[in-house]
Amino acid sequence: MNDLHLSSDGRSSVQSHLDELSRRITAVIILIIILTGIWSFSIDEILNYVLGRLDPCEQSCVNIFSPDEWAGTRWFSAAIIGLLTAMPFAIYQAYSFAKPGLLPSERRAFVVWMFMMWILAFSSLVFTMIEFLPWLYSYGHSFNDETGLIGRYDAAEMLRIAISIAWAIILVLAAMSVVTITGMSKLLWSGNAGWWRLRIHGIMLMLLWLVIPVNLPGLLFTLTLIASGMVELIGWKSFRAPMPIGHGIRELLDFEGGVHRVLYVDCRCCGTSPKISPLRGMGLVEYQALCRDQYQQDDLLDVVKRFNASKVVFSGCSIESMPVDFIDSLRFLGCDTSTLNLARLSVARTDNSDIDYRLAMASQTNPWSEEIATKRCLELLNSSEISTILFGEKIPFGLNLQIDEAWITNPSNSLIEKIEELGIIMKYCSN
Repeated sequence: MNDLHLSSDGRSSVQSHLDELSRRITAVIILIIILTGIWSFSIDEILNYVLGRLDPCEQSCVNIFSPDEWAGTRWFSAAIIGLLTAMPFAIYQAYSFAKPGLLPSERRAFVVWMFMMWILAFSSLVFTMIEFLPWLYSYGHSFNDETGLIGRYDAAEMLRIAISIAWAIILVLAAMSVVTITGMSKLLWSGNAGWWRLRIHGIMLMLLWLVIPVNLPGLLFTLTLIASGMVELIGWKSFRAPMPIGHGIRELLDFEGGVHRVLYVDCRCCGTSPKISPLRGMGLVEYQALCRDQYQQDDLLDVVKRFNASKVVFSGCSIESMPVDFIDSLRFLGCDTSTLNLARLSVARTDNSDIDYRLAMASQTNPWSEEIATKRCLELLNSSEISTILFGEKIPFGLNLQIDEAWITNPSNSLIEKIEELGIIMKYCSN
């Protein structure tokens, strides 16, 4: 396996995904065409109001010099309003298509971003047409009064420039909101900032250059610098943020100086796994039935990916009971797995002692050294009344522990020697 596989991922071919994408895009386009036709009946009143706001003269100086360009601008304006009206349906189609391939945090960020952009797009279009450009045109027209020139302005050209500037504002807001949302969601940090910069700046500038008229090179150059500068300014902290920390994960060093981030997955295993505290420095996430619930598996993959966990320690879950794709996805993320097998240990004795659970946690190594693990186990045994330790490579079927007995899975030779020095009998067990 060479990719991340979520529980909702299907085994469909690339062509089936392309067919689905084509169907969804076609449905959105048909709706936009229908809405464009509906808005075309009232577009003249809307454009009349907009041009009245854009007109910088006391007596109207806006004219139509090219009827064919005006007709094209009229339909283009109706199409823009139709697109904004169809956005909720387009958002639903986009989310439905992308949802199977997104992690939970990515889904939330995607939904928030799409609805935010719908609101910002409508707001920026209204602000540009009603407030910003009327002020800008009036300011520019004031120079004509000083030079004695008489202004005559092309209505189609004014609207095209207004739409271009509004589109540029929408693109800049879209890029800024992506940086803000991904930064707050801890999806963006200094380790992947280059990858995010390439996508954000690349898509924003490509769409910006596509819509700006070619006869306005000064506007193109100015908007490019302003757009890139504002995105970098908003993302100053996010692009330079350290590796995100969450769920109590701390960086642990092994004896060679390597950095590890260990996550303890406290799964209740449908009530069969007891609860114990993780070691210091371990992160902690809790689930009810990880091996049975695909949504919980996706959530764990999300946590591992966002916080760069290098090792996952399951409480009661058996590695063999997990879906193969789920374990392979953890390995793809560079995350090792191990388990305490607390669910099996919980049925090995009838008393309420938790010594076996605590020994299972204390004997954990990597990144901890064998010496530290041995020290933790000896401290537990010194304060207990255990006289016999049963051990083996894995827990035998039907294991029944007495009050003065305990179990340790696959202990090191040094740990066996230290325990025997305490006067505790070590007894090997296997099926």
